[in-house]
Amino acid sequence: FTQKTINMLTISVFRPIFDYNKLKVLRETDHAFMLGDEEHEVFLHKKQAERPLEVDEEVEVFLYYDNQKRITATMTKPIIDQDHPGFLTVVDYNFRLGIFLNMGLIKDWLMSRDDLPFIRKEWPRKGDRLFVRLRVSKNQLTAKFVPRFEINDFLKPDTTLEVDSEYTAYNVYKTEEGNVFFTEQGHQIYVYFKHMRKEYRLGEEAVIKITIDRGNNQYSGTLIKQKELMLEEDAIIIKTYLEE
Repeated sequence: FTQKTINMLTISVFRPIFDYNKLKVLRETDHAFMLGDEEHEVFLHKKQAERPLEVDEEVEVFLYYDNQKRITATMTKPIIDQDHPGFLTVVDYNFRLGIFLNMGLIKDWLMSRDDLPFIRKEWPRKGDRLFVRLRVSKNQLTAKFVPRFEINDFLKPDTTLEVDSEYTAYNVYKTEEGNVFFTEQGHQIYVYFKHMRKEYRLGEEAVIKITIDRGNNQYSGTLIKQKELMLEEDAIIIKTYLEE
Protein backbone atom coordinates (compact mmCIF):
# COMPACT_ATOMS: atom_id res chain seq x y z
CA PHE A 1 0.00 0.00 0.00
CA THR A 2 1.07 3.56 -0.60
CA GLN A 3 1.06 5.92 2.38
CA LYS A 4 -1.98 7.69 0.91
CA THR A 5 -3.87 4.40 0.71
CA ILE A 6 -2.99 3.64 4.33
CA ASN A 7 -4.22 7.09 5.33
CA MET A 8 -7.48 6.50 3.45
CA LEU A 9 -7.97 3.21 5.27
CA THR A 10 -7.16 4.66 8.70
CA ILE A 11 -9.74 7.39 8.22
CA SER A 12 -12.23 4.89 9.62
CA VAL A 13 -10.65 5.45 13.04
CA PHE A 14 -12.31 8.83 13.34
CA ARG A 15 -14.76 9.09 10.45
CA PRO A 16 -18.01 7.08 10.72
CA ILE A 17 -18.17 4.71 7.75
CA PHE A 18 -21.65 3.97 6.38
CA ASP A 19 -22.79 7.27 7.83
CA TYR A 20 -23.03 10.95 6.92
CA ASN A 21 -19.93 13.13 7.29
CA LYS A 22 -19.15 16.79 6.64
CA LEU A 23 -15.80 16.98 4.85
CA LYS A 24 -13.81 19.75 3.17
CA VAL A 25 -12.98 19.71 -0.53
CA LEU A 26 -9.15 19.55 -0.70
CA ARG A 27 -8.64 19.54 -4.45
CA GLU A 28 -10.12 18.54 -7.77
CA THR A 29 -8.72 15.96 -10.21
CA ASP A 30 -9.85 14.98 -13.69
CA HIS A 31 -12.30 12.41 -12.37
CA ALA A 32 -12.93 13.22 -8.73
CA PHE A 33 -12.88 15.56 -5.77
CA MET A 34 -10.60 14.69 -2.86
CA LEU A 35 -12.20 15.31 0.53
CA GLY A 36 -10.83 15.28 4.06
CA ASP A 37 -7.92 17.08 5.75
CA GLU A 38 -4.12 17.32 5.44
CA GLU A 39 -3.59 13.76 6.69
CA HIS A 40 -6.61 11.84 5.41
CA GLU A 41 -8.35 11.83 2.06
CA VAL A 42 -11.57 10.33 0.72
CA PHE A 43 -12.39 9.86 -2.95
CA LEU A 44 -15.60 11.46 -4.29
CA HIS A 45 -16.06 10.56 -7.95
CA LYS A 46 -17.59 13.35 -10.00
CA LYS A 47 -20.44 11.00 -10.91
CA GLN A 48 -21.23 10.90 -7.19
CA ALA A 49 -21.18 14.70 -6.82
CA GLU A 50 -24.58 16.31 -7.29
CA ARG A 51 -23.05 19.61 -8.43
CA PRO A 52 -19.67 21.26 -9.15
CA LEU A 53 -17.68 21.78 -5.94
CA GLU A 54 -15.18 24.44 -4.92
CA VAL A 55 -11.90 23.89 -3.07
CA ASP A 56 -12.27 24.49 0.70
CA GLU A 57 -16.04 24.04 0.47
CA GLU A 58 -17.53 21.80 3.15
CA VAL A 59 -19.97 19.15 1.89
CA GLU A 60 -22.04 16.42 3.51
CA VAL A 61 -21.35 12.97 2.09
CA PHE A 62 -22.18 9.36 2.85
CA LEU A 63 -19.09 7.16 3.30
CA TYR A 64 -19.02 3.50 2.30
CA TYR A 65 -16.69 0.86 0.87
CA ASP A 66 -16.66 0.34 -2.87
CA ASN A 67 -16.31 -3.03 -4.62
CA GLN A 68 -12.55 -3.00 -3.96
CA LYS A 69 -12.99 -2.33 -0.21
CA ARG A 70 -11.84 1.29 -0.53
CA ILE A 71 -13.52 4.07 1.39
CA THR A 72 -15.44 6.27 -1.03
CA ALA A 73 -17.92 9.11 -0.69
CA THR A 74 -21.19 10.02 -2.35
CA MET A 75 -23.46 13.03 -2.15
CA THR A 76 -26.42 10.79 -3.03
CA LYS A 77 -28.52 9.92 0.00
CA PRO A 78 -29.06 6.15 0.24
CA ILE A 79 -32.60 4.82 0.49
CA ILE A 80 -31.89 3.50 3.99
CA ASP A 81 -29.11 4.03 6.53
CA GLN A 82 -28.09 2.57 9.89
CA ASP A 83 -30.81 4.44 11.77
CA HIS A 84 -33.62 4.06 9.25
CA PRO A 85 -34.48 0.57 7.89
CA GLY A 86 -36.84 0.36 4.95
CA PHE A 87 -38.03 -1.49 1.86
CA LEU A 88 -35.37 -2.22 -0.77
CA THR A 89 -35.90 -3.77 -4.20
CA VAL A 90 -34.08 -6.94 -5.27
CA VAL A 91 -32.04 -6.32 -8.43
CA ASP A 92 -30.26 -9.67 -8.79
CA TYR A 93 -29.44 -12.93 -7.03
CA ASN A 94 -26.60 -15.43 -6.97
CA PHE A 95 -27.13 -18.81 -5.30
CA ARG A 96 -23.47 -18.89 -4.22
CA LEU A 97 -23.57 -15.45 -2.57
CA GLY A 98 -27.12 -14.28 -1.89
CA ILE A 99 -29.29 -11.48 -3.23
CA PHE A 100 -28.45 -7.90 -4.17
CA LEU A 101 -30.60 -4.92 -3.17
CA ASN A 102 -30.85 -1.45 -4.66
CA MET A 103 -29.66 1.12 -2.10
CA GLY A 104 -30.00 4.07 -4.43
CA LEU A 105 -26.20 4.15 -4.86
CA ILE A 106 -23.90 2.89 -7.61
CA LYS A 107 -23.13 -0.19 -5.52
CA ASP A 108 -25.90 -2.68 -4.72
CA TRP A 109 -26.01 -4.19 -1.26
CA LEU A 110 -25.67 -7.92 -0.51
CA MET A 111 -27.87 -10.04 1.70
CA SER A 112 -25.94 -13.23 2.40
CA ARG A 113 -27.37 -16.60 1.45
CA ASP A 114 -26.91 -17.52 5.14
CA ASP A 115 -29.83 -15.19 5.92
CA LEU A 116 -32.08 -16.64 3.22
CA PRO A 117 -34.30 -19.75 3.19
CA PHE A 118 -32.64 -23.10 2.60
CA ILE A 119 -35.20 -23.82 -0.14
CA ARG A 120 -34.10 -21.73 -3.12
CA LYS A 121 -37.54 -21.38 -4.67
CA GLU A 122 -38.46 -19.31 -1.60
CA TRP A 123 -35.66 -16.82 -2.30
CA PRO A 124 -36.67 -13.34 -3.47
CA ARG A 125 -36.32 -12.63 -7.18
CA LYS A 126 -35.71 -9.46 -9.16
CA GLY A 127 -38.38 -6.88 -8.40
CA ASP A 128 -39.37 -8.30 -5.01
CA ARG A 129 -39.16 -5.94 -2.02
CA LEU A 130 -37.78 -6.64 1.45
CA PHE A 131 -37.87 -4.66 4.68
CA VAL A 132 -34.25 -4.65 5.85
CA ARG A 133 -31.72 -2.89 8.03
CA LEU A 134 -28.02 -2.30 7.43
CA ARG A 135 -25.44 -4.24 9.40
CA VAL A 136 -21.83 -3.06 9.63
CA SER A 137 -19.09 -5.64 10.13
CA LYS A 138 -15.39 -4.95 9.63
CA ASN A 139 -15.07 -3.33 6.21
CA GLN A 140 -18.39 -4.31 4.69
CA LEU A 141 -22.04 -3.46 4.89
CA THR A 142 -24.71 -6.10 4.45
CA ALA A 143 -28.50 -6.19 4.57
CA LYS A 144 -30.38 -8.05 7.29
CA PHE A 145 -34.07 -8.82 7.72
CA VAL A 146 -35.93 -6.79 10.31
CA PRO A 147 -37.89 -9.25 12.50
CA ARG A 148 -41.64 -9.24 11.98
CA PHE A 149 -42.45 -7.82 15.40
CA GLU A 150 -39.93 -4.97 15.05
CA ILE A 151 -41.16 -3.58 11.73
CA ASN A 152 -43.76 -1.38 13.40
CA ASP A 153 -41.02 0.23 15.48
CA PHE A 154 -40.07 1.95 12.21
CA LEU A 155 -43.30 1.99 10.16
CA LYS A 156 -46.32 3.63 11.76
CA PRO A 157 -49.30 3.92 9.36
CA ASP A 158 -51.39 7.07 9.59
CA THR A 159 -54.35 5.49 7.75
CA THR A 160 -56.44 2.36 8.20
CA LEU A 161 -57.34 -0.28 5.63
CA GLU A 162 -60.96 -0.85 4.66
CA VAL A 163 -62.58 -4.28 4.92
CA ASP A 164 -63.50 -5.68 1.45
CA SER A 165 -60.94 -3.39 -0.24
CA GLU A 166 -57.72 -4.59 -1.89
CA TYR A 167 -54.19 -3.43 -1.07
CA THR A 168 -50.68 -4.16 -2.28
CA ALA A 169 -48.40 -5.78 0.30
CA TYR A 170 -45.18 -7.81 0.44
CA ASN A 171 -44.55 -11.22 1.99
CA VAL A 172 -42.16 -10.86 4.92
CA TYR A 173 -42.66 -13.99 7.05
CA LYS A 174 -43.99 -17.54 6.87
CA THR A 175 -45.70 -19.20 9.86
CA GLU A 176 -47.12 -22.68 10.34
CA GLU A 177 -50.57 -21.61 9.15
CA GLY A 178 -49.97 -18.77 6.73
CA ASN A 179 -47.93 -15.80 5.56
CA VAL A 180 -47.47 -12.34 7.04
CA PHE A 181 -47.55 -9.48 4.53
CA PHE A 182 -46.76 -5.81 5.12
CA THR A 183 -47.79 -2.76 3.15
CA GLU A 184 -45.09 -0.15 2.61
CA GLN A 185 -46.87 2.06 5.14
CA GLY A 186 -46.63 -0.65 7.83
CA HIS A 187 -50.03 -2.39 7.87
CA GLN A 188 -49.66 -6.07 8.81
CA ILE A 189 -51.90 -8.51 6.92
CA TYR A 190 -52.09 -12.20 7.83
CA VAL A 191 -53.22 -14.62 5.11
CA TYR A 192 -53.90 -18.28 5.97
CA PHE A 193 -52.68 -20.88 3.49
CA LYS A 194 -56.31 -21.87 2.85
CA HIS A 195 -56.86 -18.34 1.55
CA MET A 196 -54.13 -18.48 -1.10
CA ARG A 197 -53.69 -20.61 -4.20
CA LYS A 198 -49.90 -20.55 -4.49
CA GLU A 199 -46.76 -20.28 -2.40
CA TYR A 200 -45.22 -16.82 -2.09
CA ARG A 201 -41.52 -16.01 -2.07
CA LEU A 202 -40.03 -13.69 0.52
CA GLY A 203 -40.59 -10.14 -0.71
CA GLU A 204 -43.12 -11.16 -3.37
CA GLU A 205 -45.88 -8.65 -4.07
CA ALA A 206 -49.53 -9.57 -3.61
CA VAL A 207 -52.84 -7.73 -3.90
CA ILE A 208 -54.80 -8.77 -0.83
CA LYS A 209 -58.47 -8.30 -0.02
CA ILE A 210 -58.99 -7.33 3.62
CA THR A 211 -61.49 -9.56 5.44
CA ILE A 212 -61.00 -8.65 9.12
CA ASP A 213 -59.73 -5.52 10.89
CA ARG A 214 -58.07 -6.79 14.08
CA GLY A 215 -57.09 -3.33 15.30
CA ASN A 216 -53.66 -1.79 15.91
CA ASN A 217 -52.91 -1.88 12.15
CA GLN A 218 -53.26 -5.67 12.02
CA TYR A 219 -55.58 -7.37 9.53
CA SER A 220 -56.56 -10.69 8.04
CA GLY A 221 -56.97 -11.04 4.29
CA THR A 222 -57.47 -13.38 1.40
CA LEU A 223 -55.81 -13.93 -1.94
CA ILE A 224 -58.74 -15.91 -3.35
CA LYS A 225 -61.62 -14.22 -5.11
CA GLN A 226 -65.24 -15.15 -4.42
CA LYS A 227 -66.13 -18.47 -6.03
CA GLU A 228 -68.63 -16.74 -8.30
CA LEU A 229 -65.82 -14.62 -9.71
CA MET A 230 -63.47 -17.59 -10.06
CA LEU A 231 -65.83 -19.86 -12.02
CA GLU A 232 -64.80 -18.77 -15.50
CA GLU A 233 -61.10 -18.59 -14.68
CA ASP A 234 -61.13 -22.03 -13.08
CA ALA A 235 -63.14 -23.46 -15.98
CA ILE A 236 -60.43 -22.31 -18.40
CA ILE A 237 -57.72 -23.94 -16.25
CA ILE A 238 -59.63 -27.24 -16.15
CA LYS A 239 -60.41 -27.11 -19.90
CA THR A 240 -56.74 -26.45 -20.74
CA TYR A 241 -55.63 -29.31 -18.51
CA LEU A 242 -58.07 -31.74 -20.13
CA GLU A 243 -57.00 -30.71 -23.62
CA GLU A 244 -53.36 -31.25 -22.77
